[in-house]
Amino acid sequence: MHQGPQNQHLVTAVIGADRFIRREAVEAVLRALSSDDDDGATTRVDGADAVLADVLDELRTPSLLGDRRIVVVDEADPFVSEHRSVLERYCTAPCGTGRLVLSCQSMATNTKIHRIISKSGAVVVCDAPKRRAVTAWILDRVRKRHGKRMDASAAALLREHIGDELGILASELEKLTSYVGSRGEITVSDVDLLVGHSRQEKVFGVIDAIFSGDVSTALAQWEQVMATDRAAPGRAVGGLAWGVRALLDAYRDWQKGLPLTPHTKKLWTDAQTLTQRLKRTTVKRLESALSDLLEVDLAVKTGLSTVESAVEKFIVTHTHVRQRATA
Repeated sequence: MHQGPQNQHLVTAVIGADRFIRREAVEAVLRALSSDDDDGATTRVDGADAVLADVLDELRTPSLLGDRRIVVVDEADPFVSEHRSVLERYCTAPCGTGRLVLSCQSMATNTKIHRIISKSGAVVVCDAPKRRAVTAWILDRVRKRHGKRMDASAAALLREHIGDELGILASELEKLTSYVGSRGEITVSDVDLLVGHSRQEKVFGVIDAIFSGDVSTALAQWEQVMATDRAAPGRAVGGLAWGVRALLDAYRDWQKGLPLTPHTKKLWTDAQTLTQRLKRTTVKRLESALSDLLEVDLAVKTGLSTVESAVEKFIVTHTHVRQRATA
């Protein structure tokens, strides 16, 4: 993560393609902004729905809790694109009663607004680890965030089960940390027990039904997972993400004309059946499902939903996407 000039933090742009890494960076910015003289008052709005006048009014209105307000525009790319000229003027002379945080997937360094924020505020660039570096990211996170040891083979097994979606990996690491308790190391056995193949085979039945457009079977399969695995609610999102990631990896190899044999054992099928499965979906659908699973995990963690209702909603939503695509 690269952080630009700090100054008074009147405006901060947090930039990065990975939403999980960017969200953590925004939280770090908010902690820094709230640690000065008061706690301020924080308002968060989604960039697709944000109204420019409302955002500026919030920034210009003194907080009843302190001397300034903090306004975070999440997924701010459409907001910045639509109101670029006004935001450029605001960022050139921002209001002292407010702190504006723009969370963006991208912001080109040669744009005027990037240059203005870099000069008068702060730019935080969030660099997600590339695939080869994900194992090192896991080991570093376990050590720094959870105070545990984990060898590379255990981290590699976790990646094999879950994939490289950082938000899902972070969630699984929290569960593993809770599971081992006071023990100082997370082992291969721990990973295999909590994120093992027997559970994944059941969960993949749910994924297969979803992407076949069979909502009743998907829900029935999920009920079976819940009935046969008492820990299923706590491991649901990671398991579903693993199944979607496994299909996505297979799809990308299939598109390249590579053999599907390396994927068949992992997905408990043969090459012909797997090919038929892949013909029923698209990369866009699989990537959308992974993104939604990250939102499911966030909703559960923040108490906005239960695991059971969130997973059922995910199943119904993505099964209906398949039904509409074939209608």
